Amino acid sequence: MTLLTPPREILYQFCSASSIIEVTTLGQGNINDTFLVQTKKVSIVLQRINDQVFPDPTILIDNLQHLTNHLLSQPHSAARHWQEAVLIPALDGSLSVRDSKGSSWRALSYIEESISFSRVETAFQAEQTGWALGHFHKRLIGLDVKKMQFPLPGFHDLTNYLAQYEKVSTETLKKSSPEIQYCLNTIKDAHKNALALEKALTKGIIQKKIIHGDPKIANVLFAKKSDLAISLIDLDTVGPGILQHDIGDCLRSVCNIAGEESNPATVSFDLDLCERTLKGYFQEAGKLLSSIDRELIYDGVKAITFELGLRFFTDYLQGGIYFKGSNPEETLQKALVQFALLHDIIAKEKAIHKLAFIGTDTKTQYTITR
Repeated sequence: MTLLTPPREILYQFCSASSIIEVTTLGQGNINDTFLVQTKKVSIVLQRINDQVFPDPTILIDNLQHLTNHLLSQPHSAARHWQEAVLIPALDGSLSVRDSKGSSWRALSYIEESISFSRVETAFQAEQTGWALGHFHKRLIGLDVKKMQFPLPGFHDLTNYLAQYEKVSTETLKKSSPEIQYCLNTIKDAHKNALALEKALTKGIIQKKIIHGDPKIANVLFAKKSDLAISLIDLDTVGPGILQHDIGDCLRSVCNIAGEESNPATVSFDLDLCERTLKGYFQEAGKLLSSIDRELIYDGVKAITFELGLRFFTDYLQGGIYFKGSNPEETLQKALVQFALLHDIIAKEKAIHKLAFIGTDTKTQYTITR
């Protein structure tokens, strides 16, 4: 159930009653209930952790504590007004608190004078989104992988999602429609080739690194006055993962100019925006990638788009228990958007491969059975 306001028992553990000016809902996240708490001295982001999605909230808090300590230890570039969204302790020093119903709450710093977008509006925003992810990846260097736990068991594990889908579809799929059949056919046709990254990981061709986990454009904050990217938020998914999943998810969200909530018939993967996004990423973090890493960027875009469509469709079959929405049909619509985007990405495979090598004179000879 989505909350309209945080309970007072929680508010007063993070702010004194006399200091609070206003409390409003914040953002359009799919998972947690999020509020902006404005006080006389500072504003904070207060969130109730969705325990249906995160059964052990202590893992999230521990991860965020390690991430906060690492990010705050990193030097800042004087040329950029980059800000970190970090944990804010409660008045008694606790990093999280529980309400009377057992739900866990935590607070994060609020990035002032910022704005976010659900879809890209200009090519400059696309480039800045790529730059923001590259900057974040650079700032993650040195963060001990062993300190970071998997916040969601099986997260970005396509084999795991396929197993869940097979179980749910067998148990619950009793009716069909053209939309449902479209999803079924797409999953059947595309699932094997979507596993290329997992194959490369199993073979030791690539290794897991610390990634953001959900770097869609809606999680990038821009300065209101300049449109420069100044922060990357929604850090619950930060943990061990595949770098190309992050790059792919960034491209997936930016290059679908119709947006996540669009009519599937209007969806396409914009190559110009892809070029600008990669240009921004490579400008800041290009040296982090080998030729093989670049070769697998296309597989990252394809895998993450397929994965999200699969997760939306599986959640629809379950009645909408994971992603927030007014009814399960909204989740089916989101699955249709992702699968429509997937088909266009597959059609533009050669072009995306070419863009992955912008600014280089070489291309790896590496191939993997896709």
